[in-house]
Amino acid sequence: MHCPACRRDVPESSRYCLACGAGLDASQAPTLTEAPADRLPSSDALDGAQFIPGTMLAGRYRIVGLLGRGGMGEVYRAEDLKLGQPVALKFLPKNVTHRADRLARFHQEVRLARQVSHPNVCRVHDIGEVDGQHFLSMEYIDGEDLASLLRRIGRLPSDKALELARQLCAGLAAAHDRGVLHRDLKPANVLIDGRGRARIVDFGLANLTDEGRDAPEIAGTLGYMAPEQQEGGAATTRTDVYAMGLVLYEMFTGKPALTVGGAHLGVRAQSNAPPANPSTHIPDLDPAIERVILRCLERDPARRPPSAIAVAAALPGGDPLAAAIAAGETPSPDMVAAAGEPGALSPAIGAVCFGAVLIGLFLLAPLMRDVNLIGMTKIELGPQALAERAHTVLRNLGYADRATDVSAAKALRSSESLRGRTTRPTSRPSRSKTTVGHSLTPNVRPRRLPLPSSTEMWRTSG
Repeated sequence: MHCPACRRDVPESSRYCLACGAGLDASQAPTLTEAPADRLPSSDALDGAQFIPGTMLAGRYRIVGLLGRGGMGEVYRAEDLKLGQPVALKFLPKNVTHRADRLARFHQEVRLARQVSHPNVCRVHDIGEVDGQHFLSMEYIDGEDLASLLRRIGRLPSDKALELARQLCAGLAAAHDRGVLHRDLKPANVLIDGRGRARIVDFGLANLTDEGRDAPEIAGTLGYMAPEQQEGGAATTRTDVYAMGLVLYEMFTGKPALTVGGAHLGVRAQSNAPPANPSTHIPDLDPAIERVILRCLERDPARRPPSAIAVAAALPGGDPLAAAIAAGETPSPDMVAAAGEPGALSPAIGAVCFGAVLIGLFLLAPLMRDVNLIGMTKIELGPQALAERAHTVLRNLGYADRATDVSAAKALRSSESLRGRTTRPTSRPSRSKTTVGHSLTPNVRPRRLPLPSSTEMWRTSG
């Protein structure tokens, strides 16, 4: 490993440069995927690039320079001459291109990364090959990684750290919604673009959620691995939540939560001691932020927040639902469920509300007769005058017999029977059907009369 200040060789177990005394960042260490004998050089070593600036690749990409090198390959900045846009090209090292497992992992990274589309996740474009060298083209982000920023300024202001924390939670939640685990989240894999937004990169160790349960593997970066990840257990969304807690710890305090040293399977090991409370480094840290970080760093996965959205909702002033709507996204059901705070209505408040409803009903009762449709209808003549006018119209039409309102007669008989004023008839009267406008008797056909004109009806009714 090389010192970032003086570029001199530093032993792997040292935390400080022996020449200049500069501190070494564990997040810049190469991603651990195998024994140290086959391990790739550190991402700090930017010399020895495969391609020099100006090299043309695939007749489309022109190399600008080497951006970095990590355990999963080299990354170059290039110009896409066909689209006229800057891109980042990630290559596998030459000494591993002949290995089927590394090539499979490289293709898996492309498949998984293309499933995730979010403003806080680096976009992946395509995959290609040049002279046996496999590479993928992805969005070029003009900025610096979070590890370099923290090494340069120490720690972030609380308000800026909160903003970046919510963005990281949103990006990680977008990956989890697609069933994708990152498994290598660390400050070196978080880029801060020119607008100050956090972007998650390098899904080189990502794995589908369902597949990771059947093929556990020790993979990740020492100092940023969950306990179950070190033990070779199955990775879940809570594994990424643990790594998120480590990143938040470092953003708010400026110091790594875990130390690296000793020996573990022949390589440096991550300390299993619980991290110190963040408030020991920053006494004025918001207690709510400290509780969120410590919950993420629980050794038992069941005691950690279930999702990145739950972490964002627990942060002070966090409203992930409003943030998602403002970004033009459709909130997931988990996001909607985590957005509201649990609570209950007290019995006293419930009783007051119920009493107010009852009082309002009693006050509205006297007004009901003035607002119903029948009460608002104004009839100038009474029922008897209207009935007499109807009989007059029928006589003028030629119906001499007095018509009977069948429905009114039935209602009258029912009323009299209820009052006990009716007596049972001794003989059953002959049935006759009488309607308004027709008077029929048995065996007698009504005489058809010519109907008067509308003018005559109007005169007679007047």
